[in-house]
Amino acid sequence: MKTVLSIQSNVVYGYAGNKVSTLAMQLQGVEVMPIHTVQLSSNTVYPHYDGIVLGAKQITRIVNSLEKIGILKSIDAIISGYIGLAEQGEEILEAVNKIKYYNPNAIYVCDPVMGGDINKGSSLPQGIIDFFTKQAVKQADYITPNLLELQILSDIEIKTFNDVLNAIKTLQKQSIKAILVKNLVHAGKTTDLFEMVLATPTQNYHLARPLYDFPHRPLGVGDLICSLFTAHLINGQSQLMAFELAANAANHVLEVTKQKEARELAIIDAQAWIKKPDLRYRGMELML
Repeated sequence: MKTVLSIQSNVVYGYAGNKVSTLAMQLQGVEVMPIHTVQLSSNTVYPHYDGIVLGAKQITRIVNSLEKIGILKSIDAIISGYIGLAEQGEEILEAVNKIKYYNPNAIYVCDPVMGGDINKGSSLPQGIIDFFTKQAVKQADYITPNLLELQILSDIEIKTFNDVLNAIKTLQKQSIKAILVKNLVHAGKTTDLFEMVLATPTQNYHLARPLYDFPHRPLGVGDLICSLFTAHLINGQSQLMAFELAANAANHVLEVTKQKEARELAIIDAQAWIKKPDLRYRGMELML
């Protein structure tokens, strides 16, 4: 059985961060060890959310305790997502280095959560943005940005599909095994579909699936895609197949969520599809 250390946010009500990632990866037979960087009552789209940030050195204390009981060598992947303090980023990279010392084959998948709307930009403190742009991107094996995050990481303004490709080329100068761009929004080939890109050092793929209209856009889709991509990778799937399985599972979840007119992702109702999605939509090779 494969094991993932998942360091990201968590919500009490709804689905985002570890709340969605843990179940999704468990459905792939993966053991999940979650550390919550922040614990919130709900997603931040609700008007009265509240919660706490995990204090400085807490991630380090937890990882050190896992080291003392001999757990780190069993970890096959580390996921990092939303962080509440810049110091948490430094602790995450320390944890990554320590885990790779015990298991050199472990992978680090960085979901550089900095915001969702490219027109609004990021409201996070500069220290957190600097962590992702100056540190995490240099140490990550895989990164899974959305369009805003791709723009911030590459420092290239993105308005067109060619801009997306140029931003990817810039990031590929780092020693990254693959870049999964989770949502192209207005910079895709069409505005009628939900488009994604997987870029590897040798091959690049474009995938388009249905775009669902919601009165309130469910959050947590990016967390779902990142976690499933990671789970499929460590379970032995190729980068392309992991990409396709994650994208199609997310499509199933959104389809069920739409059918139920739910505001939160219908993870429980769609769990059979998460476990074994139909590969309706495939990655088409791109020339960069």
